[in-house]
Amino acid sequence: MEDASIIFFLTALAIAVTVLHTFLKQAGRDEFAYMTLVVGLAIGLLKVLPIIEELFNGVQSVFKLY
Repeated sequence: MEDASIIFFLTALAIAVTVLHTFLKQAGRDEFAYMTLVVGLAIGLLKVLPIIEELFNGVQSVFKLY
């Protein structure tokens, strides 16, 4: 993903998860509301992990670690 597109993706994901969580919480479906938060967090982490790995590889190459 592009640098700015990940920010927009995470923003849209956060808005969607928040709206869905609020809707489910008001409907009395607390278990599904909690699972919505967990799934949203997992999706966000899966999108961010490659960027963090690239950052660590860059730091490793700059400082010549291993």
